[in-house]
Amino acid sequence: MFRNPQPLHVDDEDALGDLELDAFPIIDDFALTLVDVHEGGKHIEMASALLGRLAGFPAWDHAERDLRHFDPSDVPLGFVDDPYDDRDDAWRILIFEHAGFVHVLEGRAPHAHDFPAWFRVPTQRYFEAWAALIDTFNPRTVLEGEEEQV
Repeated sequence: MFRNPQPLHVDDEDALGDLELDAFPIIDDFALTLVDVHEGGKHIEMASALLGRLAGFPAWDHAERDLRHFDPSDVPLGFVDDPYDDRDDAWRILIFEHAGFVHVLEGRAPHAHDFPAWFRVPTQRYFEAWAALIDTFNPRTVLEGEEEQV
């Protein structure tokens, strides 16, 4: 399981732009995987072939059901001044795009200000990973006369 050498402390989500965003490690081999959990169906995890599990959505039970209805507008993403912020009893995740990268911070409490896992992914790679996962469960249908884009 990936963890940074030092947790990143965030006093105020409204000040994410004040962080040293260039110091976030870049994950070039970013991927999304589904993992089985006892009685919770499958959960989505962010992963790296080199580093293993990076972060995830432990409160998102039965993601495989939801992905059947997903489209690109459902991808978890916010902005530096309005991050995607999800949380549960023992977990919190912040996700935002800035300057060509999607930044991810994962904490271990619903109101976490310390994030043991923090990294960034090239924006294009982030969307490619989500597109691949969505296409597995909700394949895009090419209409007659329409060219499929690769």
